[in-house]
Amino acid sequence: MMRATKSGAEAPEDEAGASPAPAPAKRRGAGKRNAAVTRQRILEVAMAEFAEHGFSGSRIERICAGADINVGMIYHYFGNKDDLYLAALEASYKVIRDREQTLDVDAAEPMLALKALVELTFDFLSTDPHFVRLIMNENLMMGRTARRSSTIPHMTRPLLDSLRTILTRGQKEKVFRRNIDAENLYVSILGLCFIHVSNRYTLSSMFQHDFSEADWLAKRKLTVVDVVTSYIADRSGG
Repeated sequence: MMRATKSGAEAPEDEAGASPAPAPAKRRGAGKRNAAVTRQRILEVAMAEFAEHGFSGSRIERICAGADINVGMIYHYFGNKDDLYLAALEASYKVIRDREQTLDVDAAEPMLALKALVELTFDFLSTDPHFVRLIMNENLMMGRTARRSSTIPHMTRPLLDSLRTILTRGQKEKVFRRNIDAENLYVSILGLCFIHVSNRYTLSSMFQHDFSEADWLAKRKLTVVDVVTSYIADRSGG
């Protein structure tokens, strides 16, 4: 039904008599998703900043610029620089711990499962842009921030559980020798996969070639896998 307007034109009655439709309410779920995206963006920029400059040399202003946020949002999501650094350190550990959880240690033969863990560790440390440098910087500070974290030890438990499962199965099948401690073995794996990354520049200078070159890394990975699997293999003949 139409009605006349002051100008003589006709307008639909529902437009003329009805109240304006209320604006749609913001969905709470969308707000939470946006907050999670913003927090993750801050963390990614912070990981890069702390890895590049260390804790003391990092600047909140550069993190804000890189994440396209204001300083207030840093304090809203993280509290202060110390807590942001802790969150970035924990987030960096979470990346490798999440990747380790993708390994199906129950389905694979024990030796193949161990080999997959070694290769995953090697590839991650060789390619992740932040982890090794964050860990090196944290150790220069004597691990003062890592000691504050309950998350880092909690995230490490599934790794040790998986490694113990691999070891137990391998020992039952008499392919692994006995008396292998899971924690000690992982530290050895980590050391073999870490040194050529943490000391890349000095080693490259010593031996006069690039330790980040793809062919050298491929040969190095084969060596690391062989060292670990040879060490753990049961050669007693049953």
